Amino acid sequence: MIRPCFLGSGIATHLGIGVAENLAALHERPRSPQCLLRRIDDRVESIPYTPLRGFAIESAETRLDAVIDAVIEEALDEARLPPPEQRRMALFVGSSSFDISVSESLYRKELAAGGDSLPLRSSSFGNLAEAVRERFGLRGEDYTFNTACTASANGAWYAARLIQSGAIDHALVLGVELVNDLTALGFFGLGLLTRSTMRPFDRGRDGLVLGEACSALVLGPGDPERFHLRGGANLCDTHSMVAASTDGSTVAAVIERALADAQLSASAIAAVKAHGTATPSNDEAEAAGMIRVFATMPPICALKPFIGHTLGACGLTELVLFYRAIEHGFLIATPGVGADPAALGVALSQTERPMTEGHFMLNSFGFGGNNTSLVISRR
Repeated sequence: MIRPCFLGSGIATHLGIGVAENLAALHERPRSPQCLLRRIDDRVESIPYTPLRGFAIESAETRLDAVIDAVIEEALDEARLPPPEQRRMALFVGSSSFDISVSESLYRKELAAGGDSLPLRSSSFGNLAEAVRERFGLRGEDYTFNTACTASANGAWYAARLIQSGAIDHALVLGVELVNDLTALGFFGLGLLTRSTMRPFDRGRDGLVLGEACSALVLGPGDPERFHLRGGANLCDTHSMVAASTDGSTVAAVIERALADAQLSASAIAAVKAHGTATPSNDEAEAAGMIRVFATMPPICALKPFIGHTLGACGLTELVLFYRAIEHGFLIATPGVGADPAALGVALSQTERPMTEGHFMLNSFGFGGNNTSLVISRR
């Protein structure tokens, strides 16, 4: 079977632009979120956010394309595929909001101009993929994923399966999530936001911080020494409309299926990248699920304290940050966050651990109960 290797990656988050800036920031303590002002009826509310560095929020109509292009170019430059192979590459896009930020900006501009009837421009899920294909001259098929927090993780998993089957040679996976009022005010209205650093699995956890991110990953046959996507699984939990069952049963089920697909035992996992949203029910379900599977808990890290919850982009963005950190010899730590296992039975790594290879599990458990677990390996 063809091994879907990680040939090149690009990233932009609150930590910086490019892999190097992001990795450097992961050696520091997580930063406090910024706040965006948004009008609700006759009042202005302050909404905690971790926006992209280097791309001004005020440039809403141009920043989406600008950040996507910068991230894809970084990934393609590293992958260095021959032009014919790059043109044949398939595209996989995962997001929760796609180009809604552009639509909102255009709508506000038209509204200010005094129009009588102002329908929103089309925000079809396929628009973004089609625009990327045209700008980069891609002639392979394209796929779009909109499964909440698992969207880009599912894109990576589907791309890997098609490569393994021989249906495609190479894939470009893109995860993107930019600030927009629909998302910001929705989460604000649900009362799920915190103004402090996110604290997954911590006794003092009190909610999430929304984040912006864009990441890209080129997959394809490569050197056996490279990281590759070894296995995975996706399941839907119908326990409720918004979250997984807090008994951990469905989380455990998707983890076990991912392990079976990767042909590994739980004891073979060197570390886990948790979803870790710092919300009461999601953390409870994830912790309970891991306890069901792992007789001895491997080291666990979480990335949302650093970059916020980047929703549809989080699966791929956190995968890129995680595997690049391991390539550079360390497992990410969150000092002072999630240190006490007494709260939920699991604890996050408090100090960086030397680590360069092994089998690793990356979990994404989405709003609405769509759950994905991936296994990546480097030997």
